[in-house]
Amino acid sequence: MKLADWLLRRRREDDLEDEIRTHLAMAATESVKDGLDAESARLAALKDFGNVTLTREATRTAWGGTWRWVVADLGQDVSYAVRTLARSPGYTAIVIAVLALGIGANVSLFSVFKSLVLTPIHGVENSGRLAVLGARTTAGRLSALPHPDFREIRKDAHAFEGLAGTTDVFFTVGIGTASQRMYGELVTGNYFQVLGVRAQLGRTLLPSDDVTPGNHPVVVISEAVWKRIFGSDPQIIGRPLTLNGQSFTVVGVSEPGFQGSVVSQTVGIFVPVMMQPQTMPPDRLSSRQVPLLWGLGRLRSGTTIEQAAAQADGLSAQLATVRPDDPNEFRATVIPIWQSPYGAQTYILPLLMPLGAMSLLLLFIVCANIANLVLVRGLSRRGEIAARLALGASRSRILRLLLVENIVVAIPGTLAGLVMSHALSGLMRQSATADATMIFDLNTSPDGFVAGFALLLSFGCSMLFGFVPALQSTRLDLATVMKDDLSARSGSKGRLRAALVVSQVAVSLVLLVGAGLVIRTLESVQGANPGFDARNVVLMAVDLRAGGHDEVRGGLFCESLLAAVRAEPGVEAAALASRLPLRAVEGRRRQVSVDGYGLKRGDELRFSVDTITSDYFRTLRTDVLAGRDFEASDEQSGSPVVIVNETMARRFWNTPDNAVGRRVALDGTSKWRTVIGVVRDMKYTRLNEEPRSYIYAPHGQLYEPNLILHVRSREASPATIQQLRRRVEAVDANVPILNVRMLEDVVRQGSAVYRMTASVLGLFGGIALLLAALGMYGLVSYSASRSAHEIGIRIAVGANPSDVARRFLGDGLRLGIWGVACGLAISIIVTRLLTSLLYGVGPTDVVSFASALAVVLVIVLAASSIPAWRAARTDPIAALRHR
Repeated sequence: MKLADWLLRRRREDDLEDEIRTHLAMAATESVKDGLDAESARLAALKDFGNVTLTREATRTAWGGTWRWVVADLGQDVSYAVRTLARSPGYTAIVIAVLALGIGANVSLFSVFKSLVLTPIHGVENSGRLAVLGARTTAGRLSALPHPDFREIRKDAHAFEGLAGTTDVFFTVGIGTASQRMYGELVTGNYFQVLGVRAQLGRTLLPSDDVTPGNHPVVVISEAVWKRIFGSDPQIIGRPLTLNGQSFTVVGVSEPGFQGSVVSQTVGIFVPVMMQPQTMPPDRLSSRQVPLLWGLGRLRSGTTIEQAAAQADGLSAQLATVRPDDPNEFRATVIPIWQSPYGAQTYILPLLMPLGAMSLLLLFIVCANIANLVLVRGLSRRGEIAARLALGASRSRILRLLLVENIVVAIPGTLAGLVMSHALSGLMRQSATADATMIFDLNTSPDGFVAGFALLLSFGCSMLFGFVPALQSTRLDLATVMKDDLSARSGSKGRLRAALVVSQVAVSLVLLVGAGLVIRTLESVQGANPGFDARNVVLMAVDLRAGGHDEVRGGLFCESLLAAVRAEPGVEAAALASRLPLRAVEGRRRQVSVDGYGLKRGDELRFSVDTITSDYFRTLRTDVLAGRDFEASDEQSGSPVVIVNETMARRFWNTPDNAVGRRVALDGTSKWRTVIGVVRDMKYTRLNEEPRSYIYAPHGQLYEPNLILHVRSREASPATIQQLRRRVEAVDANVPILNVRMLEDVVRQGSAVYRMTASVLGLFGGIALLLAALGMYGLVSYSASRSAHEIGIRIAVGANPSDVARRFLGDGLRLGIWGVACGLAISIIVTRLLTSLLYGVGPTDVVSFASALAVVLVIVLAASSIPAWRAARTDPIAALRHR
């Protein structure tokens, strides 16, 4: 019956109209009989009946139920809002464009946050809920767990539904010049089962592949590797694949989308951890001192990160009784995956908090600007609103109509904002790669998370910029409106609009100060001394194992290669090293013992060790502060020696000179190595890193198959690079050249984060300043238009046009100064959020504040001058005619 009532609504509406007309006609007839004329009788009947519109609404509510009437009424409001906005295309376009700027900036940052925190691992359902099991040293540094400790903890870690182990490694795929360098993982046999990843071809790794060291030469490859290397060959299962010089059998291809468990990083090779001794010797599977595996799994329902961490710590304490004496005590812990020390989140998440705060400030300016537009539009609609109130509409009813209009215009603004967010997301993606050997794949494409956030933000903005103006628009004195006029001149005094403009100026100053601080930081970073001279240095990575060389043949190859390269015309110096300067990821640290040093609580003696050849420091032009450099005799049968950096020398022996002749041991062995030299500190991972200890060992005494050839020439050019390629091929054509780059490019990549941050904040500041200028221009123009009659009188009685201009220019400057004062106070507080990003400047840098202040004042002056100049040129006759 209710459905039938709904479908017959039109007929009931007609019946209602007939009944009202009949009732009014009968009442008028009775009044005529009492002696009134026909018109007076009709008016008396209407007066006695009351508000006809309200009667209709009350009757409809009684007919169909409240919710159906509300839905129908909202539909009418939406239809009316669409028609109204269509009649004002200029206003609608401006609101959509301004809203798109604010929505786009915030959505782009949320997309990055989503990619790093909410859905960090492609192809894994609910990957944001994954937790990582690792170790924390007494110094607070996060580290992997030794393989035996991981196995023991996993057996009793009941906080997890399942716990897999993984460690990242570079694989050289193939043999000889056809080899390629790829990022991969050594994983436990339950890795794919814990993550819920299946195979689209063959099978994944199984627990049976995780039993005996060295006896499981199988590999699973990603879909991307399958397509790129094997051309999507459906017969790939069972084919051999050479990894780091060892033969493996392909047993599966992972399902589409899965790219490994390192956040936002492309991983294509998955090998059982039992093959670690063959792929990355020496054997670390049995050591309780060498970190190897990170745990990865899902917590059981109802278990918190803190509870899981406490359980892991307790299990770790039990294992301390069977672990050999380790000067670097550590305890197991559990952290969310977004706190993992490896992956894009390490570099990008620290940026998101200050950038997110700045983007919200930009959104505030957007809302303030749109609120100004809504206020002006409300003044032009005072007559319409007054008529609705006079006809009996309540303030809440009109308020709802105005808010619906704001929501309707916010929907296309949201869509435009989603489109606009792609440009900024692309900028952040390009700047996220901090090392050419690591490709961060940030999945910032729109999905349910992004669309939901954009809609929530859009509707929130609609209420923010629409509610107060709409509320003010409904505050009308009907008698005054009808008595005076319905023009904008009889509207509000504009205090709210003035407050909005002041806030826009203040926030734009904050954003410009933030951009200035980051730009100054970028200048400091680019001018920082990395500890070496990067000019005209070519880097060429080679893999001796993939070229078929063992330690003996590899040593001979290095000698021959260096002799040949050094003999090339134009080459000033050349050397080999196992580590890249300014590499984004530090890599494995080695256990170090210092002869005669008494270990203190909280000390950590795990340091990075670089294997190098002679002339390395001369190639990089790094000063030797004490002692000597490595010589050819150190590469062969010389006594064990090392070189340390200045920070390590001062930490353990007070001065560089005192360090020479002292002894250290690596990896917990009793083999002492004599310190023969001390070199100046370099920047090893980041340009803004704190000084830290570092050790160098001769390649002949600490062999590494993966090396980087460093060549300093008088002029590094493409011809020089080709010449070096030919020289490597002439020495041994089977040794693959995996990567070639300039050291200057590596240094530039070290400042990529600052360039990206400066670009984003500069863009935010520019948009904010533009919107603030538009707001100031609009307010002064509006003030001048309201005062047109007064200006005409003043000019007619002899006022100087310059006096008129100064009046309105002064109004704008006063608001601007108020905004600047508020902005300076806010900036002093907000810029402290940028402290972690700053380098070489403080959060209250005078130059940044002064520059932003000057720019804002110039823009305020310009935005106020144009309408002030136009007001001074007012025609008094035309103004006096205007009412």
